[in-house]
Amino acid sequence: MASIMENFTNKSIDIASLPQFEEVAFQPISKSYLIKSNLQNLVFLCVAMICWTVLFYFDITQIQLIILLIGIILYFGFKFWNIFVLQKNYGFALREKDILYKRGYLVNKTTVVPFNRIQHASISRDVLDKMLKISTLNIFTAGGSGSDIRIPGLAPDLALRLKEALAVKLTANEF
Repeated sequence: MASIMENFTNKSIDIASLPQFEEVAFQPISKSYLIKSNLQNLVFLCVAMICWTVLFYFDITQIQLIILLIGIILYFGFKFWNIFVLQKNYGFALREKDILYKRGYLVNKTTVVPFNRIQHASISRDVLDKMLKISTLNIFTAGGSGSDIRIPGLAPDLALRLKEALAVKLTANEF
């Protein structure tokens, strides 16, 4: 036991020498994802407006209906603006040892996942994705769902190439 402790070292790392993910050129996601997000939001807006019109058949005052309508308009106005601004801030990058995914505008979040933490990757496409010719790359990692990456709005061929590139990296890390 003593010989193990004699060989143990734990030297400090110069933080300035670490790679900077901010300097990476991120690839944007497809503009079709903006269309998908807006279509989904539009469906929910229609449902909200149908529910609002049903309220006319109940004993609700005009002022309550107007306040509710203003709330619906403000909420969905913010949602549409939010979708537009978020679209500009989605990005991903594949580096030699890891994959990065960034999103957000008020609170920017960048997830860096080393290849040795990745368990597997899959591609998913729902009905809107197929219509808009986009895919979502799902990357599952060891250690819980907090570090998983879901990159939406990729062209199907790009999603497949990324998945295959990750598979090559994963098999290279196994041996």
